[in-house]
Amino acid sequence: MRRLDEWLAAAARVAVACAFAVAVFAGAGRAQAYPWMIRHAYTGCAVCHADPSGGGVLTGYGRAQGDLLLRTRYGKASEGEAYKPAKTAGFLFGAVDPPKWLLLGGSVRTLALRNIVKGAPATNRVILMESDVRAFLEAGFVRAGASLGYLHEGGRAAQITSRPEDNLVGRHYWIGAAFDHDKWLVRAGRIALPFGIRNIEHTMWIRSSPRTDLNDAQQHGASIAYNGEKLRGELMGIAGNFQVRPDDYRERGWVGFLEFALGARWAAGVSTLGTWAKRDRFLLVETHRQAHGVMVRGAPIEKLVLLAEGILLLRRAGEGDLDKGWTSMLQADFEPIQGVHLLATGEALHEARAQARTSLGGWLSAWWFFLPHVDARADVIVRNLPTPVGDIRVTSLLFQLHAFL
Repeated sequence: MRRLDEWLAAAARVAVACAFAVAVFAGAGRAQAYPWMIRHAYTGCAVCHADPSGGGVLTGYGRAQGDLLLRTRYGKASEGEAYKPAKTAGFLFGAVDPPKWLLLGGSVRTLALRNIVKGAPATNRVILMESDVRAFLEAGFVRAGASLGYLHEGGRAAQITSRPEDNLVGRHYWIGAAFDHDKWLVRAGRIALPFGIRNIEHTMWIRSSPRTDLNDAQQHGASIAYNGEKLRGELMGIAGNFQVRPDDYRERGWVGFLEFALGARWAAGVSTLGTWAKRDRFLLVETHRQAHGVMVRGAPIEKLVLLAEGILLLRRAGEGDLDKGWTSMLQADFEPIQGVHLLATGEALHEARAQARTSLGGWLSAWWFFLPHVDARADVIVRNLPTPVGDIRVTSLLFQLHAFL
């Protein structure tokens, strides 16, 4: 019996290591969204991004502010220089100047990953996370956005081709109409789900548990978004992900958020999501899911930003009972000098399933925007995952290099 227990424990460790590696690259790629820009009194996203809820193509103003506020500046600037964005802030480092009605962008990201699970062989991977081009069109009241990319592996839910490897991906594409000086946007297409803090750490439990990350969790549907001086939000009807087949696996329902600015550097909001699928892609039975959350972003001082989110998870699988769970996250982002970010994150997850136990995780991260359009990031992630044969600790070491056009 003891040998059987040891074998089961070893098998569980190997399974956890493999599952965690798959979770990292299966949804590879991400659109950039930096909620810590609230330190510069940007409580909303629409002023810098074509997407009203953040992420994706930058506006001209967004490019200028990114050059002024994101990257490290070297040497002593002459008088007035610090207040002018460099020519390299433009598309393709300023080599191409698109017409005013067209915004262009792109992103390439690579990842080196090492997963360590006690009692199992360490795994190493080098992954192309993202290689996308993006466009946004503005013609009168008409607005339209789209992206097209390539992935050697992963990104299954965003694939528009169906080869075993080397697929094209379409993360978002939509068309809509703007009103009242772009305060309102009504659109339809494949849209990033408007839920929670729009952060880029797509494997954090606050994004993976409700399935609302920016990688391949976008869904087809229609939405209405509002961006005012103090209040912003978006409500979307989900028609399903039509890049997933057969239809039974498509989730349908609603998702939305509201966020209110509490002064220049603080904001608080709520989110809601509810979906139904005839056959859940993980459970393989009819499943109803809900997630309802609260979020806070704030900068007590300019160099320090705090992000917090808590989510109630509800799930009914088949004819079973309604299971309840929760997930939460607290992150501190410290910027000692411009362009250098030191982050500490704590997270917890109690899955919405019978006999679930709470998992705990911690992240230590260093992120450097060291050149125009280029940044590098290193993460150490430690998670304690309960299993039927005991707790398993997973340590992940990540290094990412990212360039955006």
